Amino acid sequence: MVTESAEMGPIGIKIGELIKATGVTRATIHHYVKEGLLPEPRKTSRNMALYGRDCVDRILLIKGLQKHSRRSLAEVKSLLEGASGLEGIQRMREQLEVEATRAQASPLNPERVSDALSITVIAERTGFSLEQIREMEELGLITSRTQRGRRLYEPTEVDVVDALAKLAEVGFDQEAGFLPKDAVIYLDALRNLLYQEVAIFLERVPEGSEPKEVLNLARKGVERVSPLLLALRRKLIREFIEAAPLPSSNSN
Repeated sequence: MVTESAEMGPIGIKIGELIKATGVTRATIHHYVKEGLLPEPRKTSRNMALYGRDCVDRILLIKGLQKHSRRSLAEVKSLLEGASGLEGIQRMREQLEVEATRAQASPLNPERVSDALSITVIAERTGFSLEQIREMEELGLITSRTQRGRRLYEPTEVDVVDALAKLAEVGFDQEAGFLPKDAVIYLDALRNLLYQEVAIFLERVPEGSEPKEVLNLARKGVERVSPLLLALRRKLIREFIEAAPLPSSNSN
């Protein structure tokens, strides 16, 4: 969520800073204003105008809706009209992230590989070194298979490295002290969760069910669990933050 800063000031943000914060062009911003996707900026002088502080969130949401949901500008405008203020925009962005997570796991995702890849190709794809990828395998985060004398990684293994690469892109990298071994906590937790899920699923499956029906039911469950996990994680993070004691104003 956008917060006040020295750059934005207490009453708005200049178009140059808006461009820097969102990565869109000046022409795009003017187009969004013309189409009613952004509110008109407030003129402060003949050559100066300030945009509302929520415009950063609005632009990022517009970009996300067009990229992940393939919505037209007209559809985006209709959705934005139903979201008032920063809280409404933030709720829509959270929903978009859920949709993006679901799309990323989908076989229809154009960025998701469909063939097994070698360690060299994965390194070129993600920017990780060969040593880092080998460390991921030693930790159990990924597993290779030998096919026709070649050591390859299936698409589900590549998904893991891709996800770690996306974390590195936003600063969770080795230079900042984040290592592949830090992700093992998720592997251990998810493995235990999976065992419980399988046990519950098998208990609920009626006796005599056709194998095809069981697999179809399992597939539907898998498709819907990822957004559920993300939503529950957001809930727990919010509760954790709200329960955390505020720092003392006298603390250094």
